[in-house]
This record gives sequence, structure tokens and C-alpha cells, in this order.
Amino acid sequence: MSVVIADPIARIRAWGEARDWKGYDPYDALNSPLAPYLTLGTRVGRRVLTQSVKLSPLNLRPALRIAPAWNAKAIALVASGYARLWAASADEAARGQARRWLGWLVDHSTADMGLGWGYHFDVQTRFFAYRSGTPNIIATSFAAHALHDGHELLGDREWGEAASRTCDFLVASLLQESDGRAYFRYLPSERELVHNANVLGCSVLARTAALTGRGDLPATAASALQSTLVAQQPDGAWPYAEGAGHGWVDNFHTGYVLEGLMACEAVVGDLRERLERGLDFWEREFFLTDGTPKYFAGQTLPVDAHNYAQAIETWLAVASWRPGAVASATRTATQLVERMLAADGHVAFQKRRLWTSKVPFVRWTTAPAFRALARLELVRSRIAAEGSA
Repeated sequence: MSVVIADPIARIRAWGEARDWKGYDPYDALNSPLAPYLTLGTRVGRRVLTQSVKLSPLNLRPALRIAPAWNAKAIALVASGYARLWAASADEAARGQARRWLGWLVDHSTADMGLGWGYHFDVQTRFFAYRSGTPNIIATSFAAHALHDGHELLGDREWGEAASRTCDFLVASLLQESDGRAYFRYLPSERELVHNANVLGCSVLARTAALTGRGDLPATAASALQSTLVAQQPDGAWPYAEGAGHGWVDNFHTGYVLEGLMACEAVVGDLRERLERGLDFWEREFFLTDGTPKYFAGQTLPVDAHNYAQAIETWLAVASWRPGAVASATRTATQLVERMLAADGHVAFQKRRLWTSKVPFVRWTTAPAFRALARLELVRSRIAAEGSA
């Protein structure tokens, strides 16, 4: 591995392995045994506690008796990172870790049928609430892609078969078909169309079809994807979700959409024009001139490590179409390391106007950075191999 990336990956890996990849999450406040008293059992109280703990520059979790824990999405990111490291450098220890955590995912599904995953904490947002363990499309999609990485990069067919079972869950429990259209819901109990979530679900079906040959999936993916394609705005952007109050556009969710569309293109087709417009918007509106990722179009702060990590993933996903994408990913990776990586190996959360939160999170910052940097190493190793052939 190249020196500029190898040392940061090793530091992040050492930090995660020392903790067995257990950690805190920005949204885990409701795991506190004190939460029922602090929130007075109200929706507003749960939101206030969640946001207060999330935004505090001091880590309040030890005082609130919130324990570090495994998170299914974080473990999926970690498993993908290890699989990529194995593919990049034939690191046997990385292959062993990838297999361990992929097995953990299969063993810790919380879906009633097929395979699906949720978060390890109760969630209260301004839109909806759901209980710990409730399978959601975000955690499930990232877990499915980790299983695909295990199939594709490790050469283990069992992980592809497991990924196919996630499609069974997605179609049976999250596919909404009504009013002449289809899309994937965020949760089994909600009907809101969240565009990045829908595209992530479609990308799982598309990649499963491409890797395993399941012929029943492309048409379903294409049908659900259409509901998001028609929502693209004239400037190339996608709103977060459908409906009043949901029209904001941010960096990493746009990255999810673009990366997901790239995965769908192989089996759905006819996406290039929309992808190009979306990429033009993303590149134009979400980065400062020095490459710093902005949080919203027109708003830089907070500078968030999740935006750095997803930008790397998005650039690399579109590298076959965009000259210079690998160079852009490398610049973003360098900034991530220089600005957000702590000396002990965890990745800081956010830089705000008056303070920086360096609270160590696994799902939101450290695991995404590990996975993204590992992908960059894999791409660069392949470029080097092609150059020496």
C-alpha cells in the first residue's frame, strides 16, 4: 500500500480492533438508562436528548451510562474495508477479519424473513420513531453490499447467497407498490419515499442480479428506481425525500444516490444522462475550491467526516466515467487524514464554527473512513498492476 494511505489505514484498523469495533454513535442517546426520566417519555424530550448528546463537543455518554456497542451498519462497513484490503494486498489477517464480520452480520439479522438489519438504539427523528433492532433500508443495504464484497473480493459464494436473502427481505417487507408506482420504503411501517434509501435498495437488487444471476430482480429495481429518477430537479439535484419539508439537498445523501445509480446502471441501463447531471451538480455545489466537502449546497458547516468518506466512495464509483475521479478521491482522502484523523486512530466527528467534536464514533466516522480508504487502496493497486502488465 502507498505510504500516504497505508499508515492512516493501519492506525484506524488498530483503533477499531483494540475495541473489537464496538463504539458510540451520534444518535445513541436513548440507550441511556436515564433516558425515560430525562425525556419525560415524550417525543420532544427524546428529540432534545438525542440532539443534545449528538451535538455536544464533550462526550456525555459515559456520564449517561451509554455503553459502546456493535452497530450492524458499522460492522458492514468494517467487513467491506477488510475485504478490500485483502483484495488490494493479500493480507491474510484482513481476509480473516472480513469473514468474521460477515458471519456476524448473517448471525445478527433482525428481519422476520430473509436478512435485514437495524440500529442498536431507539430512534426519534422529527419525522418518525422506531425501536432498536427494527430493520431499516440503510443498514440492510450496506450489509448487503458488504456481503457482495465478500462474494466478489474474497471469492466466497456463501456471502452472495446471503446477499440474495436480503433481497427477499427488501421485496417482501420494504417494497411499496401503490398508485401506479413502486419504491423502497425506509422502514416496514412507513410509506415515505426517501430517495437515497430507495436508490440504495435498488442498488442491492441490481448488484445481486449482476453477481448471482437472479433474473427476477432487474425489473423490480428498474420499476422502483423510476420513482426517484423522475424526482431529479432541473439542476441535477435530488431532494432528500418526497413531500413538504423534506426538500433539502445535502452532500452525503446525494453521494448515496449517485453511487447507487452507478451500481444500477449495469442492469437497468439508460442512466448516464441523469447520472452526469447529478454528478455535475454534486461536484459544483458540494465542494469548496480546495476540495473541502460542504454539508449542504450553499452551506459549508459543519465539516463532517461522513461527507469526506462518502465523497471518496462516490468519486471511485464513477471513476470509469469521470477522468480525474481517482485524483479527486485521493485529494479528499488526504484531507480526511490531515484534518479529521486523531492521533489514536479514530476519526473526529465534525468541525463547527465555534468548536470541533472529536467524539469517537464507529458507524458515522471511523468505519466509513476505514472502508473508503481501503477502496482507494484497492483502486490504486489495480491501476499499478495494470501499469506494470
